[in-house]
Amino acid sequence: MVVVVIVSILAGAVVMSIPRDINDQFKEQADRFEVLLRMAQDEAILQSRELALGFTDSGYAFFQLDNNAWLAKTDGPFKPRALPASLEAKLYLEGVPVILDSKIKPQVFIYSSGEVTPFVYQLSLPSRGKGIKLDVNPIGEIKREMLDE
Repeated sequence: MVVVVIVSILAGAVVMSIPRDINDQFKEQADRFEVLLRMAQDEAILQSRELALGFTDSGYAFFQLDNNAWLAKTDGPFKPRALPASLEAKLYLEGVPVILDSKIKPQVFIYSSGEVTPFVYQLSLPSRGKGIKLDVNPIGEIKREMLDE
């Protein structure tokens, strides 16, 4: 019985140490982003308040409008999110690339009606020439496309 437990612990450690497929990493980040965006839309509608989304070269964060000032949300599901260091992020507003740096500010707005500033968010792994593009329309629907650059 002890041998079986030791073997299963070692097998688990081996499985955990195997690098995941890069497509899984893109899918995981895209899934998380989609869920958070939908939650933010629901929150904006239910709370009748304006929210925003800001992007940096290494992640993204949500903001809420409070006394005519945008305040970053720092806890809960809308806390700032960092991307894995291997991923490169790109943002396009109205088809124009936005230069992302380390300073975060609201760039995409989520209105109390549930409408969203249309945008394209692209995550890629430059060393492998692969990526994923998330195209968000004004009602918040997301079209996902895998990229082979």
